[in-house]
Amino acid sequence: MDSTKLLPPVKEALEQFPRIFDDKTAYASPLGAAWAPGRVNLIGEHTDYNGGFVLPMAVDRVSAFAGRTRQDQTVRLWSAHFKEYAEFSLDGLPENFDQQRKPLPGWARYVLGVGAELLRAGITLKGFDAVVSGDVPLGGGMSSSAALEIASAEAYALFSDHAFTIGEKDATLTPIETAGLCQRAEHIASGLRSGILDQAASCLGQPRKAVLLDCRSLDYRYLPFEYPNVSLVVIDTGVRRELASSAYNERRQQCEEATERLRDLILQDEPGNEQARGIKELRDISPEQFERYKNQLPEVLRKRAGYVIAENERVLQVVKLLEAGQIEEVGKILWIGHAGLRDEYEVSCAELDALVDIAHDVPGVYGARMMGGGFGGCTINLVRSDAVDALRQAVEQHYPERTGRQASIDICRAAAGPGHVVTQ
Repeated sequence: MDSTKLLPPVKEALEQFPRIFDDKTAYASPLGAAWAPGRVNLIGEHTDYNGGFVLPMAVDRVSAFAGRTRQDQTVRLWSAHFKEYAEFSLDGLPENFDQQRKPLPGWARYVLGVGAELLRAGITLKGFDAVVSGDVPLGGGMSSSAALEIASAEAYALFSDHAFTIGEKDATLTPIETAGLCQRAEHIASGLRSGILDQAASCLGQPRKAVLLDCRSLDYRYLPFEYPNVSLVVIDTGVRRELASSAYNERRQQCEEATERLRDLILQDEPGNEQARGIKELRDISPEQFERYKNQLPEVLRKRAGYVIAENERVLQVVKLLEAGQIEEVGKILWIGHAGLRDEYEVSCAELDALVDIAHDVPGVYGARMMGGGFGGCTINLVRSDAVDALRQAVEQHYPERTGRQASIDICRAAAGPGHVVTQ
């Protein structure tokens, strides 16, 4: 194996493992590593749990495990980021999940949750020791939790001597099945009623491609995303949010209530409308139907539903533009999407708005918007490559003036999905 080709977190975890877990006599297995990427979402925010469309891509930032199989059912982990151990047992899962979850640090609960869901699916697992590393910004809207969950599934597969496999053909779990399993693991680990966007994006990543995912049917197809003169710039506000304690679950509940009210309003006017009887999510309500009935909704529900219905249309617009190679036009839709997140869905914050405003004034920035659940995290920016330095300078100058904070700027590339390697 050529270690120079491994991403930095994978190399870091492999290098640290012998120092952290130095009892070589405890293992009869080779050292191996498993990883999965974070993601950016070009367009389609908060549409996934409304049965809508999303357009993400995996990026070259990963969560990684490096370790060895144990001879028992114990899982021992060391976090290179948090500098702390976590330990749990696969025995008794998933029934004793809540009992084992309580003493664990937050990051380890995701690993436990994935193990519980794999066992619930009837898959046989083995214990392992591993160092956990990563360079997906935590709480930054690039889905560090989903990267950790999908990397956990890859690690369980690797360290359980390939008792199950993940892949497109003749595998125990398809990528979408793996995403769904890890989505359920997030629900039980964090209490966050997340959609499937993040896990699917991590599982489905391909270099130089975005993926259009229908979050209801789970059908997907790839779109080219390779523009030599355009950079995908992620700018981190430095503001961290805890989605489970934020308004995320509240937004989901509001969308469900808006759907029910709109369905009832349509059926009152058109009792024989079979299409209306089948309305289950905002995805099912056309822009024309929304325009007709929106003024009969309470203001907050009108704003939430209006954003989601329009955002689904924006995703489909961007797909057509990417197919036509019109990347500058894609940028214009990002500005509009941010305004909707700020004013209608109300999940932005002063720091995110500041970064988008600063980017708007830099020539060569095609578009920018907040990304992820909201209330902090990152913005995604489509930037002409020769304008990246100007954007960086503008952010370094004006962002601290406006917020009293420092922002970090990174260029990301559409990258491959999860993987693993045995090193010795």
